[in-house]
Amino acid sequence: MKFRMDYDAARNRILVEIRDFWTVETVQAFAAAAGAKAQEVRAIRSDYDVLIDSRAFPVQANDVADLLPSIAEAGLTLTSGRAASVVGSALNKLQAERTQTHPRMRIFMTMEEAEGWLGEAR
Repeated sequence: MKFRMDYDAARNRILVEIRDFWTVETVQAFAAAAGAKAQEVRAIRSDYDVLIDSRAFPVQANDVADLLPSIAEAGLTLTSGRAASVVGSALNKLQAERTQTHPRMRIFMTMEEAEGWLGEAR
């Protein structure tokens, strides 16, 4: 399992877990699943947040890393909420910050920091 998504209705949050090395095909499968989940949740509420646990997601090849921002951009057009990604290393954080530039998305080193930032908006 390279990715998993669930909706936490109590927190109005899509929880995403991503892991391992990906190929372009994995990114395409993830994009389709993420889009479907976002549409499903948007039918319930349009102000959900997204929390991405990427602590087991190593630094990716450039062709993979360069595709990921478009998924975040598309997903954030479907919500007025925020997205937080928790990474496993300083190098992961650098790569994520280089590729993810949406103003409602932030990269964190701990779940506590991410949870705190998501909670500020409520």
